[in-house]
Amino acid sequence: MKRRPWRGMTPLRRALEGLCLAMLGAGFLCPVLLWGWIPDQIPGHYSGAGEIDRWTGKWELFLLPVFSVILYLLLTAACAAVRPGVERGELPPSAPAWLAGVKLAVLGGFAWIGGAMALCQPLPEHFTAVFMAAALLPVIGFLVSAIRFAAKRKTR
Repeated sequence: MKRRPWRGMTPLRRALEGLCLAMLGAGFLCPVLLWGWIPDQIPGHYSGAGEIDRWTGKWELFLLPVFSVILYLLLTAACAAVRPGVERGELPPSAPAWLAGVKLAVLGGFAWIGGAMALCQPLPEHFTAVFMAAALLPVIGFLVSAIRFAAKRKTR
């Protein structure tokens, strides 16, 4: 039987997955296309306040997309792990979409950091707090929907 990863996905989840894949592709493609315009020395690390605290060579731009792929695969595995629970009616149908939202937030944050690195810019002052909130909100949404779903099942 052929595996069809898009089978059973809601339109929202397909859109989230498509955006994630587009960001992954852009993470590898942009440094290649813009290589000649990127300075030889770029920010290699940022403090929690968004200030540049280490400089490195521009080759390090490729580490962020590699980490992004690893996180994407781990979060995709988490989506696959909840799918049987959704199919058995133990978890809400929205569970995989909430986890895809986490993926999108994490990859979006990594894309922002990669862009700031390539442009030799500091991150916005509140970037860390916003990034953490953006990644945690879908997790909270997942937990709330799972608790509500469990409560509805209990009353039946």
